[in-house]
Amino acid sequence: MAKLTIEHVARIEGHGNITVDVTDGVVREVRMDIVEPARFFESMVVGRRFDDAPLITSRICGICSPNHVVTSIKALEAALGVEVSERTKLLRKLLVYGSYLQNHATHLYILAAPDYVGLPNVFPLAESHPEIVQRALRLKKLGNDLTSLVGGRPVHPVTAVVGGFTSEPDTDALGAFRDLLLGVAGDALATVEMFASFRVPEFETAGEMLALTSDDDYAIYDGDTAALDAGWRRPCAEYREFIGETVVGHSNAKHSTVGGRPFLVGSVARANVNGGKLNEAGRAALAKSGLTLPTRNPFHMNVLQAVELADASARCAGYIERLVEMGGSSAPEAFRIRAGEGGSATEAPRGTLYHSYGVDDDGLITHGDVITPTAQNLANIEADMRAFAPTVADRPAGEFALLIEELVRSYDPCLSCAVH
Repeated sequence: MAKLTIEHVARIEGHGNITVDVTDGVVREVRMDIVEPARFFESMVVGRRFDDAPLITSRICGICSPNHVVTSIKALEAALGVEVSERTKLLRKLLVYGSYLQNHATHLYILAAPDYVGLPNVFPLAESHPEIVQRALRLKKLGNDLTSLVGGRPVHPVTAVVGGFTSEPDTDALGAFRDLLLGVAGDALATVEMFASFRVPEFETAGEMLALTSDDDYAIYDGDTAALDAGWRRPCAEYREFIGETVVGHSNAKHSTVGGRPFLVGSVARANVNGGKLNEAGRAALAKSGLTLPTRNPFHMNVLQAVELADASARCAGYIERLVEMGGSSAPEAFRIRAGEGGSATEAPRGTLYHSYGVDDDGLITHGDVITPTAQNLANIEADMRAFAPTVADRPAGEFALLIEELVRSYDPCLSCAVH
């Protein structure tokens, strides 16, 4: 018999409890209770001016606030019929990737790594292997600094607005940051090597996988939503037509399904859908990881986030080169306020993030809707725990508990986001 109750799971964003009961090899109960209170951000924006929405919704999460800003702006531009310049799009991609660099470094080194080296947290690791923690801090700082460079500050960026940017870094600042991005190639590959060296359980999720995809890029800013198993590809603005949300009694966060089936988003889904579009640095990192795509093992989220660190740092250096060479303007485009509805998505570090809004003729928001990555993953996390628990129920209680927590932490969940 293996019965597990963990209150306030450690080393994840937000507060949640785990209950697992396996008796004689039969799963009696599996729950991931999200005890964070609802925060009602979707209601907060109603009646506000359209340009308040990005500032308000970025407060859903301090980690991926750039993603909320950019996704909110894109949805509002769809509602208002605003087209932006290529320069604006490149700067927005840098904002999105700033959150990747700082989030992945935090999750991998501070939250996940202690599981695989027999430590309760990162502090003993900082004492025994300070160079490892210093590497993590360099990567995290680079992400924060990139967000500050483009967005005006490291959390809740302010320069990105509907139609463009209120200001942008000069050529010298961009060029200097390109060198910093290229300079972390060794740190990114060392991260891949470290996480590839950790042994993880052989386990496959039964869930569907969704991620943005485009014809010519590892999609994080533009693209359609693709379903790996079902093989379809649909405009991301139609997300309410294929993602269903259900209230569950044991959690303050809803559960999401596609076609009635739990699904996952995040690095595993992105790599499976878009792995052929990794850049040279990303392909080298994937080869070093030893993974073969597609993979259905959610424990591989960690090493694939490390692969994305390598891809993202090199990709951002390339974006900066284009910005320096191309000229043009990111100043906000002129547009007329009008009634409309629009939705959009970007790939946040933890997975696909959706926003949609309605705007009236006065530019006031009539309704808003957000589905965060963790809100999409929760049903699949529970399904994975239900399938995984019997395979390790014969382990000692402490090991059983750690393995269940490792599975949950591999998803890099943000429970505060889930109750947005």
